[in-house]
Amino acid sequence: MIELVDDISLILPFIKKFFPQYSLDNNPYEKVIVYKINNDIIGFVSFSLIYERMEINYIAVDVSYRRCGCAQKMFDFILKNYMVENISLEVNQNNKEAINFYLKNGFEIKANRKNYYGDNDAYLMVLEVK
Repeated sequence: MIELVDDISLILPFIKKFFPQYSLDNNPYEKVIVYKINNDIIGFVSFSLIYERMEINYIAVDVSYRRCGCAQKMFDFILKNYMVENISLEVNQNNKEAINFYLKNGFEIKANRKNYYGDNDAYLMVLEVK
């Protein structure tokens, strides 16, 4: 089951498991959806929604549920429920699995972000939604 989280602080421990640097900053544009199985959170997507533009901040699936289609289902949920013209994100160039996921979903590499993740570069990837 996929659902929108009203109070992000309730899932903060799950988010910090993947992104320890994550902090609640009361961003009025940030939204979080979670994927649950038997009331257990097994994945989430954090994104910012500003008018017709979406930026994916974080996406993660618990290691024991990877390659089961959970990330795809969350991404499909976003596309279906939020009317946007484009979606952008930065992804570590070393994260080949994520890059392949985004390419499979129609994203294009638009730019290189030098040292975006400390010593690692990132790709700026964009999906133009039709």
